[in-house]
Amino acid sequence: MLKNMKKTGNSLTKTDLSSIEKQIGYSLLKPYKEFLLKYNGGIPDENYIDFNGKKIDVSSDEIKKFYGFGGKTSNDLVHKLNSIGDILPKGMIFIANTHGGNFFLLSLRQDSYGEVFYKDHEYEDETPFNPENNLFPESIVKVANSFDEFLSRLYEFDE
Repeated sequence: MLKNMKKTGNSLTKTDLSSIEKQIGYSLLKPYKEFLLKYNGGIPDENYIDFNGKKIDVSSDEIKKFYGFGGKTSNDLVHKLNSIGDILPKGMIFIANTHGGNFFLLSLRQDSYGEVFYKDHEYEDETPFNPENNLFPESIVKVANSFDEFLSRLYEFDE
């Protein structure tokens, strides 16, 4: 469960959140808005999560950093979406990256609103996204049914 974040971004306002929504063209879900208002990105102490990634042969990964808004462009969720968002199905946004260059995504799509996914950036998809059947490319696997569930499943890895 997420308890502590380091190197968080500057405080955001509700006006900032409205600006994000306007720029990405989607409404953010309430728990994610609350997360951004509290932290605006950062490095979590509880940074590991396990999930079912059989189709890409990954069962867990480590969050390097949650994206925020403003500040350094490489850590800005709007900048990330504008720069490489074309690798995602429409309506998904980047919320965090991993040390290996993979991503955690949040769906703002009507058919999967609020669900969290993992994208392996090196996995070559054989099938494209099929919005009619809500079938995601092979490189994208579901991690959690909600953003709150995602945060609650984070843990600190003890070596």
